[in-house]
Amino acid sequence: MGQLLSQPAAEPPQPKAAEAPRKPSLNAKTMATTIPMRTTISNAENDPVVIEDDLSDSNIVAVKPRPKSQALSKAKSSHSLYSYKQYRPAPAVVYTQHEEEANDLVQTLKGPLGFDLEWVVNFRRGKKPSERRTALVQLSDARMILLIQVSSMKKFPQKVKEVIENKDIIKLGANIRNDGQKLFRDFGLHPAGLVELGALAGLADPSFKQTYNRSIVALAKVVEHYTHKTLDKGKVRTSNWDAKLSQAQITYAANDAHCALSVYNVLMAVAAGQQREVDWRSCAADLAVDYREKCVVNAQAAPTIPSQAAMTSGADGGADGPQGSASMSAPTFTQSQSQPERRVWNPFARQPSSCSTSSSQTWVQREPPRPQHLRAYNLWYHRDMPLADICAALRSKDNPLAESTVISYVVRALQADPSLPFSMERLKAFVQLEAGSWRRHRDWIFEKDGYKKA
Repeated sequence: MGQLLSQPAAEPPQPKAAEAPRKPSLNAKTMATTIPMRTTISNAENDPVVIEDDLSDSNIVAVKPRPKSQALSKAKSSHSLYSYKQYRPAPAVVYTQHEEEANDLVQTLKGPLGFDLEWVVNFRRGKKPSERRTALVQLSDARMILLIQVSSMKKFPQKVKEVIENKDIIKLGANIRNDGQKLFRDFGLHPAGLVELGALAGLADPSFKQTYNRSIVALAKVVEHYTHKTLDKGKVRTSNWDAKLSQAQITYAANDAHCALSVYNVLMAVAAGQQREVDWRSCAADLAVDYREKCVVNAQAAPTIPSQAAMTSGADGGADGPQGSASMSAPTFTQSQSQPERRVWNPFARQPSSCSTSSSQTWVQREPPRPQHLRAYNLWYHRDMPLADICAALRSKDNPLAESTVISYVVRALQADPSLPFSMERLKAFVQLEAGSWRRHRDWIFEKDGYKKA
């Protein structure tokens, strides 16, 4: 189960006893275990400074930034490392590899939230670096830093998805749109409420633009500017985030999420001191809106291709009749006179054309779906069976088919017979039930949805 990481046991006594980190309220079967946190060099470097936070208000007021002249006069080397342990009461750090536990824990968080991702990048000589699927999702509020290792889970946790896609919950980070696009590529999520720290700093603190006249500023630079601490960006950054996390990785990931929230609190204090209202939505990204807009633009730009039935009708001189008119008003519908009336058209089907990705430049008769693929489709679409039950029905309860295999069967049935009815949103949800299936089938889904990757 998840691990609730406590303060170091060997921490020097403070003049005033610090409040112990509050454990998240969980049911008995998902209760995190408490283990002592080992003291590291980073801990020792950061122990002297303690920042008291007023937790009675959701907008926590952190230490105010020094005047610019004072900050510049201090040498870079004199900055100690940033650590979430400087804040009192120190937030609890919870690391989980379990989907159900992640769903429970994320519901205890209260926005605004620090947000970050980690994943593995493979470097090979003579080849472009290749990125693996997102391994770790970090979310932090004032009381808890939640580290969710999604690479250890069968699918992306639903409640975590809901938080990330909620446009009213602020998620803070640097180059945060890129992180949102990463989750979109890897899992089909549409993150919203993604606030770019550099852009927010420009709104809350006009003096920030005198140093950084751009909206995207590296996280380490923003943190140093407002907290006068240095983010540790050592070798751990490129370590294996798919494996069980080490203590160094946990500390690194926790700091990366927590520091964004710390900067936000400083910015709100600066804006309040200057009686300046800050509209965070003006610098927030919503990938769901971006996706819909791009689909609409591509649909409008796509050439109108008449259906095969319309072409036949036109050749017979009946293009002005009802059938020809219907074909022109809904060119993406497929119709065949040989089909029985009970069949429902697939509204996402596209007619083959000379601009098709197929190597053939002529009309091609598709092969019918394989029986096993069609059976999987029928169990999913017509009988609305859960994925696990379909896996068992297609083989046996004791030896069910792999979930990725069943998902591929359904997709291949739809690819083979464009007249099969389906709901795009329901198909997306089905494909997302197994982590690797989204990346496997996303290009075809994008094509059917009218979306083109940049």
